[in-house]
Amino acid sequence: MCRRRAISLHRDQLRKSITLLFVMSMLVGTGGAFAQDAIRPSLAGQAASEARQQDVSRIPYNLLLGPVRFRVGASVGVEYNDNVTYAETNEQDDFIVTPNLTLDMIWPITQLNTLRLDLGVGYSFYLDHSQYDTDTILIAPKSQIAFDIFVGDFRINIHDRMQLQQDPIQEGALSNVVDYGRFENTGGVSVLWDLNKLLFQVGYDHYNFVSTTSAFEYLDRNSDIFQGSAAFIVNPTITVGAEGNAIFTRYDQSILNDNEEYSVGGFVEVELTNNLKVRAAGGYQWINFDHNFVTFNFGPFLFIVPDHKDLEQYYVNGLVGHRINATLSQTVSAGHENQLGINSNYITLNYVRHTLTWNLIRNTLLSTEFFYEDAKESGGFAGIFSPVPLGTPEHFHRIGGAITLGYQLTPHVTLGVRYQGTSKDSNLLLRDYNQNRVSVDGTYSF
Repeated sequence: MCRRRAISLHRDQLRKSITLLFVMSMLVGTGGAFAQDAIRPSLAGQAASEARQQDVSRIPYNLLLGPVRFRVGASVGVEYNDNVTYAETNEQDDFIVTPNLTLDMIWPITQLNTLRLDLGVGYSFYLDHSQYDTDTILIAPKSQIAFDIFVGDFRINIHDRMQLQQDPIQEGALSNVVDYGRFENTGGVSVLWDLNKLLFQVGYDHYNFVSTTSAFEYLDRNSDIFQGSAAFIVNPTITVGAEGNAIFTRYDQSILNDNEEYSVGGFVEVELTNNLKVRAAGGYQWINFDHNFVTFNFGPFLFIVPDHKDLEQYYVNGLVGHRINATLSQTVSAGHENQLGINSNYITLNYVRHTLTWNLIRNTLLSTEFFYEDAKESGGFAGIFSPVPLGTPEHFHRIGGAITLGYQLTPHVTLGVRYQGTSKDSNLLLRDYNQNRVSVDGTYSF
């Protein structure tokens, strides 16, 4: 048994080494294929560092300790949610109060090295259902600590990004859930090499997922992520390139399957006008899982549920950014991709998202959001209690949108009101839901 495990570990390490070597060789090999034309300012050189210093000097702050700039803010929000359990029947409504504290710090340690910290913490408590209160503090999704280093034509970014959230809204495969508590941490390094007409970037990240509730402990896992890209600047408005990734995921428990994921593809970025930019990417994706089934524990019983062992499929995504006029701008994104599943080995997702921002009145910002998702699981246990064959994958559609109005009352005080609606339609019993949320909040910047 020990010998078999040692061989398996050796095989995993060998695969990772080969993958990293392949990505590096692909990028270096591409480097000799193009000649350099007109010189432009390097993204990693002295000019870029000086521009970064100028940007730092313009960042608003409300506390200065030597060279370190801080921006501190506090907010409190009150939300009414008519379906906190994401349920089809017996919905529960509640008022949720969420105080938050934000801290942004930037420290230009030297002319070429900058340390940055962005941290948001908060807490949610329910007025009618206190059992749903946040177990610990919440950490905002954009929280991070990052360190930029400029060395010649290289820009090195060392980072650690973290979040601790409870709301299940981001996971369409979840229904009948209030507390999807999870801590996610991604730490690593990326290196950008700027050769004027050519941009090379390689990176490594280690990702950890830790559930804060026993119901989702089976999702606890860690991943090693290798990524690389090579971009050729055809002219100031057109960039084309190649990209590749390799991800190795290991679960703490044996409910879902360990897997290896590889993807390779290309991308193009075009600035059609000063106000219209387009990015499109596509390629092929492979995911290999340890088994063609997942397991599910229900009391003393163990269910073995059929699932797909391997995935070979294309991916494609696009993004359009359009500034319509001085007061109106929009972004549209769409794509087809495959992700690791919550109830299955993987889930295939087709999506469309749209945001529109209006600056119609001074000190007033109005934004609208819309999204549509068509998703199907590879198998799994989501429908294990439905009147369908065991392992029937969930196929669902979600549609939703939001409208947000913000008003800057004073230089220090901002007020906001938001409505968000989401509807899910599933092929499985008792997994549909409709949810409406209305919230008001106030933010004070010290």
